[in-house]
Amino acid sequence: MPLRTPLTVMRIRRQSPSNTFGMVRKRKDGTDKPHQGWDLKAAAGTPVYAVAEGEIIAVDTAGAGDYGKTITLRFLFDGQWYFAFYAHLSDISVTTGDIVHAGKEIGTSGRTGNAAHLKAAADEHLHFEIRTRWTGGKGLKGRIDPGQLLGYGVYSSGP
Repeated sequence: MPLRTPLTVMRIRRQSPSNTFGMVRKRKDGTDKPHQGWDLKAAAGTPVYAVAEGEIIAVDTAGAGDYGKTITLRFLFDGQWYFAFYAHLSDISVTTGDIVHAGKEIGTSGRTGNAAHLKAAADEHLHFEIRTRWTGGKGLKGRIDPGQLLGYGVYSSGP
């Protein structure tokens, strides 16, 4: 069964490659820096959906870290376990242990974590990752490009 998209309208923030997955950003010294998921344009309050049937295994409603308020959904796809990670949320409508169906609204996008400082409405976004293990860590280890599962044609500015 194909995966659903986390938003109804899928558009990379500012249609910039630096808001996609991989070594797409630059540090101050000019060296490459990883971006661990997709930043999808979403005004604060935009509904966010489960990409697959699965279990909510983590919810962070405190939102104190860089990611702000987050949800992690564990799901089985093509015989392998994956973890959909949603960040910078404003509202969360699920709790740890909930079983959700693909397409269920699980929260709304927001401006939490390091997205709280964004000034322009064009920069409001959902940070979305696909992980191959629950915990993230730094860099790209344990993460894959969401396009590998969702397809690259799902957003308007694909690679």
